[in-house]
Amino acid sequence: MRILVQSWLDCPWIQALSCVTTLAVVLLGPQSLVGAQKQEVIVVDRPTIVAFFPPMTDAEMDKDPDGNEALSDFQLYARQVRKRLEASGVQFQEIYAASFTLQVHGKRRTFRPKDIQVGYYFIAPDKSPRIQYGVMTDLDILAVAAEYFRLPAKP
Repeated sequence: MRILVQSWLDCPWIQALSCVTTLAVVLLGPQSLVGAQKQEVIVVDRPTIVAFFPPMTDAEMDKDPDGNEALSDFQLYARQVRKRLEASGVQFQEIYAASFTLQVHGKRRTFRPKDIQVGYYFIAPDKSPRIQYGVMTDLDILAVAAEYFRLPAKP
């Protein structure tokens, strides 16, 4: 048995295949071979908004101009609102995934949107979440945040 295994390992094409596989793992990383990236856990230790949008490939965006426009608006309003929320002590995260995991007081929960895949998940450590679906403008996000988190009004 040992002789068969040794002669098999001495075969040039087996050695070449082994080198190619090792090179692929080193260059592409293990995530490429597995096909799924480990999901980041969002730790909710202060008021937090998770802006979520489904992942879209370039081909999907080319076929769906409305989806492409929605993504563009989503990103524009996220950029415009981020600094203002952070200045008010609100964490703002953008997620491009079908689901995401939050950790509140050491307990994890996963959120999976059902029908509408775009929206905003408002949460604070000691509050039930509030979910707003669809793309919101920066002013709309700020208004809901002020109400939900009871942020002080700016003069």
